[in-house]
Amino acid sequence: MSLLINILIGSIIFGYAGITLYKSIKKQKKGKCASCSLQKSCSSNVCAPPSKLRDISHK
Repeated sequence: MSLLINILIGSIIFGYAGITLYKSIKKQKKGKCASCSLQKSCSSNVCAPPSKLRDISHK
């Protein structure tokens, strides 16, 4: 019985680690700003291309 519980706990731990790794890789493929949780309210424009930064500064 304890072997079954250990296998179940191990499966849960490795399953969670796998899901977390998958989500992390998926976010990294989107890029720095696309995966940022503050994307809509970001005021730093760090990820904006230089041409957009110049357009913002001229306004």
